[in-house]
Amino acid sequence: MKTMTISAMMIAAGVANAGVSSFTETFETGANGWLQGSFSAPTYNSTGALDGSAYISSTADLNSAGPFGLTVFRGQDDFDASGDAFVGDYLAGGIDRISFDFRHNAGQDLGIALRVASSNNFPAFAVELAGPVVSDEWVTLSFDLSFFNPLVTIEGAPTPQAFNEIMAAIGNLQVSVDRPDGLDTPLVVDFDLDNVAITPAPSALALLGLGGLATARRRR
Repeated sequence: MKTMTISAMMIAAGVANAGVSSFTETFETGANGWLQGSFSAPTYNSTGALDGSAYISSTADLNSAGPFGLTVFRGQDDFDASGDAFVGDYLAGGIDRISFDFRHNAGQDLGIALRVASSNNFPAFAVELAGPVVSDEWVTLSFDLSFFNPLVTIEGAPTPQAFNEIMAAIGNLQVSVDRPDGLDTPLVVDFDLDNVAITPAPSALALLGLGGLATARRRR
């Protein structure tokens, strides 16, 4: 009886997390529909990522970046990136974080941002990092998807409703790089990407189920 109750709670937790499921794009089988910022195919590398596995690369001239940076990677609905595993309702799935492994060889620190948009590419919001990313090192970057994150900028009305409307119908993920201050000559840089992951926040029911399981174990 006790086991059935715990199982029921865990099943309910799964129902509560309906929507987009957690997923990690490892690029082990290819670029899988991801593109460079220029919409061309990225370079595929079978080894050499942070964990030694496969990754994709793009190349861009940072001198061509506009005031809002330069897009260097695209995972978009219209190109079926990752089989559209990143497309859908993040609110229903409890998704609140996107992370990925990243590297560049600019020879200087760079500001990196993630743009999250609908399949029509608008509305959208951008998430910045608290600090720049060093050159020539693999790092894992995390972006918190929360209206209350001070590093989030909504393209449009800065309201919870506008943010939630985007989160409920995400189609495109775009990684961008800031133009270095004072740059006025070409700076061609290689960018590397791996392990793009979406992570669900634990629901209250899931926590309840885990708590019930722990209680049952303590009583044995």
